[in-house]
Amino acid sequence: MCGISGIVSLCNKKLSSKVLQEMTDIISHRGPDGFGYYYNEGHTVAFGHRRLSIIDLSDKAKQPMVYKDLTITYNGEIYNYVELKHELILKGYSFSSDSDTEVVLASYDLWGPEMVNKLNGMWAFALHDRKRNSIFISRDRFGIKPLYYSIYHDFFYFGSEIKQFTVLENWVSILNKQRAIDFLLYGYINHTEETLFKNVYELRGGYNISIDLQTHYIVKTQYYDLRANIGNSFRQESNPLKKFKEIFTDAINLSLRSDVKVGTALSGGLDSTAIASVIKTLLQKNGNEIPQECVSACFTESEFDESQYVNEVKNYLNIHIHKVYPTWSDFIGSFERIIWHQDEPFSTLSIFAQYCVFQSAKKFGLTVMLDGQGADEILAGYDNFYKPYFKNIFKKNPFLGIYALFNYIRKHKKYPIKNIIRNLKLSNEITFLKDSFIIDKSCYCRPVDLSILSCSLNHLTSFGLHSLLRYEDRNSMTFSIESRVPFLDFRLVEFCLQQADKYKIRYGIRKYLLRESLKELLPNKIYKRNDKNGFLSPQEIWTRRNMSFFISELDRAIALNRVIFEDDAFKKISDLLKKNNREAVYIAWKIICFNKWMEVFKVRL
Repeated sequence: MCGISGIVSLCNKKLSSKVLQEMTDIISHRGPDGFGYYYNEGHTVAFGHRRLSIIDLSDKAKQPMVYKDLTITYNGEIYNYVELKHELILKGYSFSSDSDTEVVLASYDLWGPEMVNKLNGMWAFALHDRKRNSIFISRDRFGIKPLYYSIYHDFFYFGSEIKQFTVLENWVSILNKQRAIDFLLYGYINHTEETLFKNVYELRGGYNISIDLQTHYIVKTQYYDLRANIGNSFRQESNPLKKFKEIFTDAINLSLRSDVKVGTALSGGLDSTAIASVIKTLLQKNGNEIPQECVSACFTESEFDESQYVNEVKNYLNIHIHKVYPTWSDFIGSFERIIWHQDEPFSTLSIFAQYCVFQSAKKFGLTVMLDGQGADEILAGYDNFYKPYFKNIFKKNPFLGIYALFNYIRKHKKYPIKNIIRNLKLSNEITFLKDSFIIDKSCYCRPVDLSILSCSLNHLTSFGLHSLLRYEDRNSMTFSIESRVPFLDFRLVEFCLQQADKYKIRYGIRKYLLRESLKELLPNKIYKRNDKNGFLSPQEIWTRRNMSFFISELDRAIALNRVIFEDDAFKKISDLLKKNNREAVYIAWKIICFNKWMEVFKVRL
């Protein structure tokens, strides 16, 4: 896991080595273990690299790495590099390091750009092919590892984080108004290739970019299409539970490959407990009796605290838990730093809990952390999956629908029935943006979830997952930690999406495949959990307790951006805040966070 940067001249002019070094230095947090630079003979191509040593800690694995006529700067982990290396050795290839980086280079040498289809892992890399006189850039299937680019003054720039572009000569951060509208009105972010910075783009997951250095022609291609890969029909498996457990276990086993200490982010929910439980069995199988280490975010506010579930997992699996207690004062002290690391604003304070987990992991020497990101998307874990589920089950069999609805109500006594049909997107009946600021009132509309499958696809490829992965990447790399997400092993994703609805939600109970396939490994209290919490934060409680801060910050944010917000926006929202209106809390937070982001990055309209 590392940080990468690069410059490609599109006009045969020499590039600035000073700019490349500054682009690389500004992300030193991504790679504290070393750095390096590469320049081609004419100084028209340059790569930078910051190293976080995970596999092969020796200097033989340093980057940028040269292999024959190829040079690479690479961020990520290829989990199946051992198997690929064996295949390449049989074909006559030899290696001087034990790194996965060298395996990526040899794979490209043999198979060319098609090699990405053989990789299982997470990656963002750029490769200079001197023989073909080209640049090849690739990002993993689901966009786990970040990659941004911008064409600026006849140069193509790329990097791991948006902040790298702010060091460019005469750079001015300009607001992308349409994406700002999407965020402020609907909370949508990272849902297109555009960012909130005008002329800065995100290479989406499953895409490559090729640059011909002779013609300077840039081609972007999609090498992985999840929708096309899974088709429209369900796969018939003789034993889906057994198959799920097999793939999931192998995904975690591959994710444990590391030359540094590995831990787990444990929330006390089903997903993270499943990961910890499988790790426990794998360690026992390998004769490793050292207790695995987990980090958990807990709260003094009882309604948000997961300690009882965390303790249940701890006792059942005999693992070591590091508990961290995020507080309001901690957040205020970290607010600006989090904004700087995240590059773009965020909608809720839930990412602060995650930030604290990685901060604690760093303290206890855990350089790699496994997390449960992706489980809800592939196993129908969110509340909005219930809408297409109940609609379709009532359509097919009303009696079965009534039974499923009754079972849901029985299992979810704490939660209102409206959770079944509500769309999690805020209603936004509160208007607060000036008509003159809104370019297109239609905004970027979220696709309609007609089925559980389409809902999963929308989460995975359009809305939701991309922003969650950004939070995950930035929060972990803030503390030089590599975060791995085994639920997003492409084999597991494709398998789950190809299973019938009854293996996702059965009689109103979510995540049937995961819950039942690992039943004997899970504490009974976790197996029977039906609530959906994720990484919680007591945002509404903190708002009520610190109302003066929120009112003051909201007033300041709106006053500084009168071109964006209606003249009466402050009064309208603050009055609702004082009445504990839930929607107003989240709108106020978006406005405050958006303003702080504009200040940190000196964004102009």
